[in-house]
Amino acid sequence: MKRLIAALMLLPILLAIPALAAISEIRKDFLNLTSLLPATPFISAPGATGSYLVCVYLDQPGSANELSAILRWTDENNLPQSFTFSAPVGPVNFCNPIRNHAGTAATIETDGAYPGSYDLFVTGFGFWPTGTQAQGGITRPIAREFIAHFDGVLLRPAATGDYLMALWPTEGAWSLGWTDSLGAQAVNGVGSNNGYAFPIHALAGTDITFSGGWPNEPAYVYALHFGAPAAGAGPVTDYELNLLNYTNVKWPNWVNVLNSTSPGMYVFAGNIARVPGSGGPAYLEFFGDNLFLQILEADPSGAPGVNGYAPPPIGIVGSGYRNGSEAQPFTLNVTTAVNLNGTRFGPSGTYSAEVDVIRF
Repeated sequence: MKRLIAALMLLPILLAIPALAAISEIRKDFLNLTSLLPATPFISAPGATGSYLVCVYLDQPGSANELSAILRWTDENNLPQSFTFSAPVGPVNFCNPIRNHAGTAATIETDGAYPGSYDLFVTGFGFWPTGTQAQGGITRPIAREFIAHFDGVLLRPAATGDYLMALWPTEGAWSLGWTDSLGAQAVNGVGSNNGYAFPIHALAGTDITFSGGWPNEPAYVYALHFGAPAAGAGPVTDYELNLLNYTNVKWPNWVNVLNSTSPGMYVFAGNIARVPGSGGPAYLEFFGDNLFLQILEADPSGAPGVNGYAPPPIGIVGSGYRNGSEAQPFTLNVTTAVNLNGTRFGPSGTYSAEVDVIRF
């Protein structure tokens, strides 16, 4: 606690204090579709503006994908936003953070050609500063650390289901495999400081496999299973930091998101948006520190902008395993915004930034 107080004293304009909060499960299945899905709500319209992590899994036949899924929502500035989930080949399986305006329901739809039936699965989390836990349907069936090369089965599900995978291979190539209704699927990658977080849909009686890990360079593989949504506690701890309607950038200072004495896999989701026409610098940026090395940019129109000067996703999603103890807590900090007009700190246009971290 002394460390947290000392950190906050460096930021006299900081009004939001991060804290443990409530989390609710998102799960909506669209099965055996034979035509395009029109814009369909997958959550109820909330009574308060809130942050969500939305994960989409879209299976489809063929070696070249012809379908995409489109997420639409109204942001905190009451502006319409959208994000398109697509992939060149194989299943579409990605996550995107959003800030959804009170009284509006985010929707999902599909676009493109459908050369047969297909399935669409929407999972994720709603993050709430206060309230009761609604993660009674969530379990954690996989929590593995490999300190040498591993090539084998992580889990053989007893029932068909949806999973959020969180991987942090520190070095070398890796591969995660599973089987959906169209057959064997895989995601391949290399070690990354930013880690990986993505959904999969696996059939009962088939293997979820992993290949990776290197001597002296461990690999961590975790997974959450989305069962039927239910009230109650679950395996997830949620930390939230909402910096709403701010008019000063924090560079070179930082804002604390969490101090944890518990080791585990952490998944990070963050987004930022400007209030249109609020003046100030041309752009703002949002950096994660100590866990993720990504940038999120917001432009004068109020749109969340681009991630690391590349095309969307709109937002930041990553994962990483971190140790924490009473003697040496794990700390996650963020630099909330940076001017791109030559001024690295001081007054800015009004903006909002949200950070949500879940510990598996």
